[in-house]
Amino acid sequence: MSKVPGVYTQRYEDRLYLVNDQGLARGQDVVLDNRTSSPLTPAHRILPGTVIVREAGSERFTNASSPRGARNLPAAVSALAAADAAWGGTVVTVSLAGGLGFAIPLPAAVNDTATAVDALNQSPAFSNLFLADEDPSGRVRVRTRVAGAQAYVHVRSSLDAAFGPGGAAAHGVDADYRVTDALGELRDLKGSRIQAIVATLFAGHFHERHLLDLTPEARVVLARRGSVFRS
Repeated sequence: MSKVPGVYTQRYEDRLYLVNDQGLARGQDVVLDNRTSSPLTPAHRILPGTVIVREAGSERFTNASSPRGARNLPAAVSALAAADAAWGGTVVTVSLAGGLGFAIPLPAAVNDTATAVDALNQSPAFSNLFLADEDPSGRVRVRTRVAGAQAYVHVRSSLDAAFGPGGAAAHGVDADYRVTDALGELRDLKGSRIQAIVATLFAGHFHERHLLDLTPEARVVLARRGSVFRS
């Protein structure tokens, strides 16, 4: 029997990454960036059961541990305007949840964003859970030290002009982690790297030891969506 030029077969190891259909949530197909790398050889072959994440500022996905991947973001709020002398002697209350606020009296010498940021960060009660800095617009920004969708912050000041009469609140954001549910071949017949479209899972009942590139943060996000992990 003659061989047909350019046609070949290949085999790859089946990975039992799903225990069963419990909690299975399928996502839409996504595009894998051509620089995505498998932790197994060959690096261009992204096996089913690989944990991936959306790249920062892109619609493409990459392996979960890649530095190009987005990461969970903290909850963050900014003041309505740059701090000024009116902030001196006021009280800023920062909360993780209703009734759990930390009141931080600002010194009378606070007269701009830099001195307000410094005063907040010098408070031990504040700095254990939050971080103050200057946002790109020159305003006081307060962020949680933990990141992800579970993070929450509410900031209020005795000066209504600082964060508004009711204060300002925000939640953190989870990065878009998925588990591949199909093979992604990122190399063409000429050996050049290419993109690939793969099916994905949002959540499921997983054999943890069979998942590839499962980072601690990815595990938290997948679990928050209802995933269950068996060792």
